[in-house]
Amino acid sequence: MIRRFSPLPRLVSPAWRMALRMRAALFIRFARSWGLACVACLVVAVSAHAGTVTPLFGPTEATRTLTARTLARQIQQDGPRKAVQDLTRDKEWPRMRRAVATGWQNWIDLMPDLMSATDPATTRSLQLALRQALPRNPRAVVAALDPRNGPVRGGRTICAPAGMPATWRHRAIRAVEALHDIHLIDQGADCLNALNGKTGS
Repeated sequence: MIRRFSPLPRLVSPAWRMALRMRAALFIRFARSWGLACVACLVVAVSAHAGTVTPLFGPTEATRTLTARTLARQIQQDGPRKAVQDLTRDKEWPRMRRAVATGWQNWIDLMPDLMSATDPATTRSLQLALRQALPRNPRAVVAALDPRNGPVRGGRTICAPAGMPATWRHRAIRAVEALHDIHLIDQGADCLNALNGKTGS
C-alpha cells in the first residue's frame, strides 16, 4: 500500500504562506532593480569610453560613401586643390582610378578639374585610367581631353598606345572613329593621331 503524503502547502499555516509570498515579492523586486542597475552601469561605461574606442571598420570618416556628385559639389565649393588634398588624406585615389578606368562618365567628367591640381605621380595614374577607359566610354574620355592637346590631358598623351596591348589600340581606334560629335572634332582628331602613331602639336 502506497502512503500518500500531504502537499506542502497544507502543512504551512496561512501566516507562513503570507510571509513566504512577501519574501518572494521582495526578492523579485530586488532582482529587477539590480538588473536595471547593471544595465544602467553598462550604458554609462560604454558612453564614457565611446570617444576612445575605434569602430570595428575603422574611423567614422572611413564609413562615408564617396560619390561623383558629392565630389563635384566639393570641387565647386572648395576648389580642385582642396578636393585633391581630401582624396589623398582619405586614400580614395585607388577607388577613383577604378571608377575612371571602368568608364563611369560622372567620374571621368571630374578629371579636368582634379588633374589640374594633382601631383605628377597621381597625374600619371589618372592618365592611365583614362587610357583604359577610352574603348569603354570614348565619348566621355574624348570630352575630357584638353582641346589644346596639352601634355597632361591632351590626346597625344591620353591616347598614346605605348605600353598598352594591341587589342586595346584596335578597340580604341574603332571607338573613337565611331564618334560623330561636332563639339569633339579637334579632341577626336588629336586622339586618333596618337593612336595611329602620328606626331602632332
